[in-house]
Amino acid sequence: MPTGEKDFAPMSRGSQILAMTIEEAHAAIAEAERVGFDLSLVDSNLALSVEERLLRHDAALEFKLALRAAGEAMYAQAAQAAATSR
Repeated sequence: MPTGEKDFAPMSRGSQILAMTIEEAHAAIAEAERVGFDLSLVDSNLALSVEERLLRHDAALEFKLALRAAGEAMYAQAAQAAATSR
């Protein structure tokens, strides 16, 4: 693996583009693994096409919205039952 000042891994944060050396990137990966990040999930997600990732995102968003609607309906039903029992 090449080393030196010119070897870097680009990184973005918002509208900023940051760069780190390959050594810093390896250290960041090692630290993430040390504290318990499951990087295999990142790897498997990045192996998907952009379209596949967007489809999975849309499915997760639909699921989240359905859960929220179900929770709101359950809360409204419970609140109505409590109000009528008074």
